[in-house]
Amino acid sequence: MTITVLGATGATGRHVVEQLLALGHPVRGAVRKPDKAAKPAAAGVEFAALDLASPSRDRLMEVFDSTDVVINAAATRSMTKKQAELVDRQGIVAAIDAAVAAGVKRWIQVSMMGSGDVSRLPRYLRATGHAKHAADLHLAASGMTWTVIRPPWLTDGPAEGRITVGDQVPEGSLSRADLAAVVVAALDTAATYDRIFEVTGGGRPIGDSLATLA
Repeated sequence: MTITVLGATGATGRHVVEQLLALGHPVRGAVRKPDKAAKPAAAGVEFAALDLASPSRDRLMEVFDSTDVVINAAATRSMTKKQAELVDRQGIVAAIDAAVAAGVKRWIQVSMMGSGDVSRLPRYLRATGHAKHAADLHLAASGMTWTVIRPPWLTDGPAEGRITVGDQVPEGSLSRADLAAVVVAALDTAATYDRIFEVTGGGRPIGDSLATLA
């Protein structure tokens, strides 16, 4: 099963890639600048150049060739409305459409807590929330088996292996290592299929918590 990770060298994407490799999955990392991809975590990853701010259909199809699963861990670093629209909505929507055309069957999306109701977000994050929600809804209508994970404020702390999930959960924080573990666990957890859910740190073990989504 070949898994393509968008944003593979980002703060969360690196953890996702490391955990996938540890499980023996073939990984393709889609990044803006493959020549600057971090190593040694990159060992064993096939890198492909992809700029989600201006993705061509042909390039997206090349990146998704022979891909079974896409994990979207990409996000714009800017919080401007223009950049959120360009990357978090337009770029991801184009990628979703290309994935469908390329025959991808499964897509796991890292979104953002509160994106379904931006009144819960600080004003400076609302444009990003709107853009991510639009991409989430487009994914849900794509025909692929999909999962949308909406995490809270992310930290660089150690993995704890315990989470709380639901349609809406209290705001809190979650380590990027734990978020990556949720993403990887969702690969084969049927309770997460065709499901949008929020997640925060603390609570039950990851597998047990995800099972409650059924």
